[in-house]
Amino acid sequence: MSASHSATRTVSPVRTRALAVVGAVVLAALIWVLADPVLGVDLRTPDGPGSTTTSELALPVVIVSVAVLSLVGWGLLALLERLTGRARTVWSAIACAVVVLSLFAPLFSAGLSGGNRVALVCLHLAVGAVLIPAYRKDARQG
Repeated sequence: MSASHSATRTVSPVRTRALAVVGAVVLAALIWVLADPVLGVDLRTPDGPGSTTTSELALPVVIVSVAVLSLVGWGLLALLERLTGRARTVWSAIACAVVVLSLFAPLFSAGLSGGNRVALVCLHLAVGAVLIPAYRKDARQG
């Protein structure tokens, strides 16, 4: 009679975080595709703080921006893991603050349509909703 052992397979933090980056990029691209070509929302971004003019938000800009900012978040978490035993808590607070602050432009800028505001808020929240839990999952906590 042989004993059956259930082996628990652990996924490395690197793999989890890499998948989160890919997931955030894919989700952001999907939201862009649904908003712009499918629903006909002309996605635009404010030209700067206090500006009343806007610029087109192209899909490549969304993809590159989400990828770069996802990697910056990962890098910050990795740095915090080396510097403090409370990396998860510190990083989570920073990440949540960044998401909240990122909503100011789509919510309060002049020159954006209602549909554009909704799409931009969805983009920001979706990226945060993918990255924050995934990065926290295996982050070191003292």
